[in-house]
Amino acid sequence: MNYQQLTEAERITLNTSMFKAYDIRTKSEHVSKELSIRLLEAIARYYHEILSVDTLVLGRDARLAAPRLMEEALEIFPTFGLDVIVNPLQSSTCQFYFSCMQHPSAGGIMFTASHNPGEYIGLKLVAPPLQALALGAGPKGGITAIRDFYAAGSNKPSAKTRGRVYIRRYLDQFIDYSRSLAGVHETTLKGVPIMVDFLSGAAGTEVAEALIRSGADLTVRNLIPDGTFPAGEPNPIALESLRPTTELMKRGDWAFGFAFDGDGDRMDLMDRHGVQVPPSFNLSILIPEVRSYFESVHAQGYWGSAPFNPQMFYDVKANPLSIVLQAKAGMGVHIIRNGHSFIKEALRKNLDDQYVLASEESAHYYMNFPYDLNDLSKGFASTENTLFFALLTARMYSQYPEKYERAMKLQHSIHRRREWPCHFFDDKHLKPVVSEVERIFADRGLTVFKEMEDGSSLDATLMRKGLPLKIDESSDLEGSWLQVAQRISRSEEGIARWEVASSTKEGLDEAVGLIMAVTDRYVERGEAKYI
Repeated sequence: MNYQQLTEAERITLNTSMFKAYDIRTKSEHVSKELSIRLLEAIARYYHEILSVDTLVLGRDARLAAPRLMEEALEIFPTFGLDVIVNPLQSSTCQFYFSCMQHPSAGGIMFTASHNPGEYIGLKLVAPPLQALALGAGPKGGITAIRDFYAAGSNKPSAKTRGRVYIRRYLDQFIDYSRSLAGVHETTLKGVPIMVDFLSGAAGTEVAEALIRSGADLTVRNLIPDGTFPAGEPNPIALESLRPTTELMKRGDWAFGFAFDGDGDRMDLMDRHGVQVPPSFNLSILIPEVRSYFESVHAQGYWGSAPFNPQMFYDVKANPLSIVLQAKAGMGVHIIRNGHSFIKEALRKNLDDQYVLASEESAHYYMNFPYDLNDLSKGFASTENTLFFALLTARMYSQYPEKYERAMKLQHSIHRRREWPCHFFDDKHLKPVVSEVERIFADRGLTVFKEMEDGSSLDATLMRKGLPLKIDESSDLEGSWLQVAQRISRSEEGIARWEVASSTKEGLDEAVGLIMAVTDRYVERGEAKYI
């Protein structure tokens, strides 16, 4: 039996909705011991039978449900003949990815639910060499194959030799690697006052230690990992969670600040007033440094005789002004759909064409990172390392604060409502809602884009007036324009999200009002709520 053969009642009993587009994620209360064992056996079979790996790297963040699942994994995976390399302590997902880079022939599993509230748990999965698995992406369909094994439920081990468990911890190596690549040394940040809020997530040790080692005058909040997340939802774009920190920054004298999510793969930047610096603007300032590094890679012959022509992906929600800045900083810019697995896979597949960098407005940053800083022949991993991006950002902000002031002035010259969600209690409402919003804006003359430049799906709806789909360094944005982005979340149940940017306040207010007029109806009927 596979997933397609299950009845709806069987799918509910087995909680198959936990298999999301880019990872596995669900509320902890919906994963009984029986179901977690069934899931881990299906995963073990996939790695052993489909991927033919003999080793798995395991990591976990601060979530309360993670230790039980990791303990069960340490019992189950060796029975399938798999060796396990594990850090039993809490760590960020990015530190976990670095651990996988030390074992490129191994698979990897991170027990985390990222930025979701504390009652959630999940698994992020990678195939060797650090290839993100997703629903329909990866050998034999990646998570799709795991879901089928899970549905079948007959995944008993057949290995003659039991695997072994090894303890490995790569914190110091991770910090040293990230500082070296970011060009940050003992005195680089000497005396620079920086505020950091970890929202009780797992990134505190590595980020705080790296910044302090680099001379920063650091103030930390919610440093201690705590799976109950007492500060609120561990998501830096959750205003209520971060409000105490932003209020402190308004009254204090910090140069800038950072905020991280529950598993530390989102790095949000704040100016000295506690106002968010959008990731796309931050990246436009970092690009010359990233470009310089890859220029040295090119000079060493990595791309052969091809001329140096670095490319990057930008978020469907990115401010058009920031896209122009990115292009002017020396990158070819290309729109891409949301989703960490999809973006990393796009970087991996297109590395030979010099695609090296990407970001999302949710504060994710991606890059093709060298496995070995001193030996490029070992290749590159398309992954996330927010410690590197935090250190590079800290160096650039402390050295060139005027660049960030100009970026914020440019950001404030337009009008933006940062992405907001609405939770619908029944998924059946999602498609009608986004379809209605799309019709409203199409009737008002906005051009609707649903495909990337290569013709593949954006998995979102981008609506623009006064703007082309392809934006580059020559684009003229002096006139009146409006951009509306909407999407159905693939990692959360019942969530639709919108973001609006406009050259005028009137345009912003009208667009937000039109969207809210649709969603308010569902809220008023008790079928949805704003979160």
